[in-house]
Amino acid sequence: MATDVAAIDSGDAGRRRQPLARGIELLTYMVESTKDAHGVRELAGRLSVSPSTAHRLITDLEKLGLVRRAENGSSYRLGLEFLRLAWLTVDRYPSEELALGVLHDLVEQTGESAFSALYDDQRHQMMFTTTVESSHPLRYSLPIQQWMPLHGGASGLAILAFLPEKTQHEIAHSKLAQLTPDTVTDPDVLLGRLEQIRTDGYAMTRGERIEGAVAVAAPVFGLIPGSVAGAAGISIPEQRFDVSKIEKLALQVRQAAAQISANISGQQLER
Repeated sequence: MATDVAAIDSGDAGRRRQPLARGIELLTYMVESTKDAHGVRELAGRLSVSPSTAHRLITDLEKLGLVRRAENGSSYRLGLEFLRLAWLTVDRYPSEELALGVLHDLVEQTGESAFSALYDDQRHQMMFTTTVESSHPLRYSLPIQQWMPLHGGASGLAILAFLPEKTQHEIAHSKLAQLTPDTVTDPDVLLGRLEQIRTDGYAMTRGERIEGAVAVAAPVFGLIPGSVAGAAGISIPEQRFDVSKIEKLALQVRQAAAQISANISGQQLER
């Protein structure tokens, strides 16, 4: 048995000496970390290698586009090529598998079309990824797989309200497109609204992304605690919207978003 253990330990050590294995270990650490950027000495300590070895690894990964220098020039973050590969992986193992059943249940509960959306932290934009339409002849079809701003529509606002405060202010004070006559573009009004959404746990809009459409949405959270992965919600034609039902609809939407968040993290949702 001692010989077997020694062989295993030797095998582990051999793998750790391989640049490919150490590069993957480095990328895994960066993906799972709650930090946005990482210094060479930090990465060296994590991999139990010298700073010079960590620098060689990070330089090779940078050449491949898998990591890139952060704005300060002395630390590194995940690169666009890594994100491209991640998106290709998502296409093969689509996020709709995590949301589709939940959205079908939401349609059955509310009688309205349901959707889920993903958030891109680099673009500061979102896209609808999965929709389940209601059986009503009058309904709105959402554009799928198209990047959209966060300030217009319940899904975007539900995401924006739970982003870091600095990001909220940057987006609110950027040039905001007037998507419809009802889109909120005043920074102060928008920021005040986001505060209320955080308190309520959901967003509701009327005609702010699509004229004549009402939407209710709640944030979906990712693997890192507190990180926003996207949103889930329902869309309703304004002619059919009953404001007296908003509390019930909001609760159903929040429960659906919480279930998708639990599916992403692999945790059992408490009942």
